[in-house]
Amino acid sequence: MNTKPLADVKVLDLTWVYAGPFASLLLSDLGAEVVKVEGPPFGDITRIVPPLKNGKSGYYYMLNRGKKSVALDLKKEDGRKIFLELTRHFDIVTENFKAGVLDKLGLGYDQVKAVNPKIIYASINGFGSSGPYANMPCVDPVAQAMGGLMSLTGFPGQPPLKTGPAVADSLSGMYLALGILAALRQRDKNGIGERVEVAMMDSVFSVLEESVVRASMTGDALPARGNTDPIGAPWDAFKTKDQRWIMICNINADRFCDLYTLIGREDISNEYKGRDEGAVQRRADDLPKLNRIFSEWTKKNDAAEIQRIMLEMSIPSGVVKDVNELLEDPQLKHRKMVVDVEHPNLGKIKTFNMPIKLFGTTVGIEENMNVLDSDLGKNSKDILERFLSLSDEELERLRRDGVVWA
Repeated sequence: MNTKPLADVKVLDLTWVYAGPFASLLLSDLGAEVVKVEGPPFGDITRIVPPLKNGKSGYYYMLNRGKKSVALDLKKEDGRKIFLELTRHFDIVTENFKAGVLDKLGLGYDQVKAVNPKIIYASINGFGSSGPYANMPCVDPVAQAMGGLMSLTGFPGQPPLKTGPAVADSLSGMYLALGILAALRQRDKNGIGERVEVAMMDSVFSVLEESVVRASMTGDALPARGNTDPIGAPWDAFKTKDQRWIMICNINADRFCDLYTLIGREDISNEYKGRDEGAVQRRADDLPKLNRIFSEWTKKNDAAEIQRIMLEMSIPSGVVKDVNELLEDPQLKHRKMVVDVEHPNLGKIKTFNMPIKLFGTTVGIEENMNVLDSDLGKNSKDILERFLSLSDEELERLRRDGVVWA
């Protein structure tokens, strides 16, 4: 029996690519039944995104494990009628099309609400459904650029740089899941549905840390500063004797003195010591110099030894790890974040688990649970029979007309 928190919640999922599917994946990991509605004959474009094996995509699996698939052509009148009828039986509709697309199809919030007043209709798009940018197309790097993240990422004097993974997609997906949970809670209290909207640009802007308040207070728009931060010293990614990189982030004024004394630079400890605002500013102003001096010591020591010393001094530090290392990382394994899956097409693969841990309930993928993705339209017949009681004859007609793919 599924006793996860959202075990009684049903999601009709129109999302595709990353941001929206990530939101519905979180809901699925929390126990919701997610029925992904895809357009035949190809479905979600990520079904053909590498890495591929035996014609199946690991990328698609990563975001859509545990979901069911209904292939329904929403450009046909019968397809739209079926979708609206399905919404009567669901709690949530999720979508991440460009603003206004579903309204033109007759499947926007107002049309769905007319069928099911208790529906929670949740949307992700680049810039929201109103405002001067509302009609602009958007993908993750565009949101990173226009939301300010690219201006702060990379190294001084270099071109703007996006982050490696698609963090604008991830952020907006997480915000949408959070908004849906808030709307569910509100509906529990008043019995009324809700429209939830998350914009990718908004999501990026909301996590620019102190740069927003700094710019408003001083007019100073922070530049990109690589791996450094003026809040402390030493603070950077340092190369080690064994050709690793280790990130060291010291914020403690006393540890600053201890560190530079340890590496034989008591002169630096004395010159820059202090906890007052002036001392902090001097260290910030000369951080490139302080990091360069510290790097001379790290190059003479192995990463493990440096991390041991940092740990003894209670200074935050960590070796820079690649993904192959993380798949075997003892901490991630202990936290059950790395999950082994036997996929019929992809073979033996590893994927990530849900990072939220509830201590009275299991969420995410449980041990020995082989959570798979669905082939395009695999669940069409079952879902339409279950919720709409369609006969075999009607399903066959819908298949012949290209409305349903099963």
